Amino acid sequence: MLKPNLKLPKTLRFPTENEIPMNFSVLEKLKLSKNSNIIPGFTFQLKDNNIENKELHFKFYAEINIDNPKLWDLIIALSMTLPENCALIFGHIDFEINYGNYENKYAILNYIKEFETELTQDTFMNWGLIYHDGENLIEIFVDESKFLKYWGTDEERFRQIMNNFELKENKNLEFIDEYPKVRESIQLHFQNVLNTKELIDNLQEKFIV
Repeated sequence: MLKPNLKLPKTLRFPTENEIPMNFSVLEKLKLSKNSNIIPGFTFQLKDNNIENKELHFKFYAEINIDNPKLWDLIIALSMTLPENCALIFGHIDFEINYGNYENKYAILNYIKEFETELTQDTFMNWGLIYHDGENLIEIFVDESKFLKYWGTDEERFRQIMNNFELKENKNLEFIDEYPKVRESIQLHFQNVLNTKELIDNLQEKFIV
């Protein structure tokens, strides 16, 4: 079984050849993954002049690979770049994202701490934290494959956080979702955890009126 140079969630792995369709392009992708550049680090790009970005008030965008055991701590560190009030976003990978009400950031983090395992391991769920007004957009988005996407306004502070976690900018960085992968139910690997639907139902009840 192939292993990237990145500690993935227990619920995510590369497939074996007998787990993928006998399709040339899929097989070729699987072979390429043997030499993939899926390692800790981040990509960085300044906001461009794309018409889709015109009304979005961020200054830069980054994607971040980090060893899964350190993911929660990085999320907490990046959350300190958000204002005191922000919103939780969350949803199943096959459905639209839910946007929670704007609430105190620390109250949100204290509540979801109980679900740290689910939020860092459940590969059938996307979630994050967002703040957006007429002048600023800051968003932390935890992809289903448990790497991070970040839209920010303070480059110096962002780079300091990356430095604190020993993450380096890498223009050639790759991500697990670029290759064939197998997602497994969180309940196959952990006891006493909520499944995806149960967690989403809980968060909807708590954060959406």
